Amino acid sequence: MVQFSIRVLAMISGLFGVIIAFFINLLYSTFHVLGRVSGITNDKSHFFYGLLVVLIGLIGSVLVPFAPIVGAVLLVVAAIALFFVVGWWAILASLFLLIAAVLAFRHSRERAHAVG
Repeated sequence: MVQFSIRVLAMISGLFGVIIAFFINLLYSTFHVLGRVSGITNDKSHFFYGLLVVLIGLIGSVLVPFAPIVGAVLLVVAAIALFFVVGWWAILASLFLLIAAVLAFRHSRERAHAVG
């Protein structure tokens, strides 16, 4: 029962991080569009890369209860990739994604030690 509750906690933390990442990506892309209108930036596909990273984080969060190692790897990939998309604003969302990954990975390692 404790195994499942830690996985659910990791999933909730990951989903919260994905929601924050989506809104950060939305705001960051909106300001880039406004900058493009005024002639400041030329980045045209920024939102779609951010949406892909958010989708990877969402898949990782949903996989945590069923396959914690795979979910943890996807969450870490999403947390790192978010830095390439939105820069230092990624700290706000990556914190929750990394906490979820650590919870999922740590819990799966504890179960492996108990079995072996």
